[in-house]
Amino acid sequence: MKIKILFMLSFFVTAIAFADCKYTLQTPTFTYGIGDTNPTSSGTVTIERTASNSDVCSNFFLAFTKGWAGNYNRRALNQSNGDLIYYNIYKNNNTTGVLKEPSDITTVNEVLYGTIAKDQSINLTYFFTLAPLSASSPPSSGTYIDVVQVQAYSGTYTNINSYEGYRDLYIYLNVAKFVSLSMVDTGGVYDANSVSKTLDFGELTENESLSFDVRIVSNAGYILKVASVNNGQMLRVGGSGSNSLIPYDFYASGSKKSLSSSAADPVTIASGTGKTASGGAVVPVKVTIGSMGTDKDPGTYQDYLTLSVISND
Repeated sequence: MKIKILFMLSFFVTAIAFADCKYTLQTPTFTYGIGDTNPTSSGTVTIERTASNSDVCSNFFLAFTKGWAGNYNRRALNQSNGDLIYYNIYKNNNTTGVLKEPSDITTVNEVLYGTIAKDQSINLTYFFTLAPLSASSPPSSGTYIDVVQVQAYSGTYTNINSYEGYRDLYIYLNVAKFVSLSMVDTGGVYDANSVSKTLDFGELTENESLSFDVRIVSNAGYILKVASVNNGQMLRVGGSGSNSLIPYDFYASGSKKSLSSSAADPVTIASGTGKTASGGAVVPVKVTIGSMGTDKDPGTYQDYLTLSVISND
């Protein structure tokens, strides 16, 4: 517990003394909302020189530390569950030139630099990009955090005059709750575009069965429900009455579910908590034709089922 308290307090260190060149830095918190497209985004660091001093203060450069990852495969941490999201910080908007620490800088594409006069303030832009995310395994919902030091030096990265100090750059990545389902052939993989399924029995036969899989991808748990327009029966198109109804049995994950009142009160057929496994949770569904008797009117019989999923956590 003491370790956690010290860890959190480190977030609030903001006042660091700068050296002879009297540079000051501003590093606004960088906040990014993770969604479907996740484009490259930019942030700004501001440096100001408040004293004349000597000419050696005219040149400066800014270096970026590795953050909590300890390497340039930077990552942000979800402190509630330990999950990670990988990202990086670049000099260029085409995601080239990873910004680095002084000892690792080898080219001008890995450092922000310039010249600055007394009482001048300069804004410098960096670019932020997420590592690719898997559509079938989204990161857990919540806020992910990393802290990168922005270090100021007088001189150039090849000829350092003096280390002038640093400011913490706080990286906050926000992931909203997400849940999605797809309906695929038995054994099929998650497909966000596959959101409907037709079961064509052809000429109906008692005890005939057709199956498919529901695959659910969620980062915050899920509840899956089903509703039948005809409450678990197929109705002859244009028909009415008992002679135009054929019952069927509905199974989810091998368990028979009654749909007799589901039109008004959808039935829960599966649920889960937390983040689903890669590829999503699988709920096998089977529909079996019930007793047809001998008094059914000929024609086309059908029912419509609506499967709906909501976040559970």
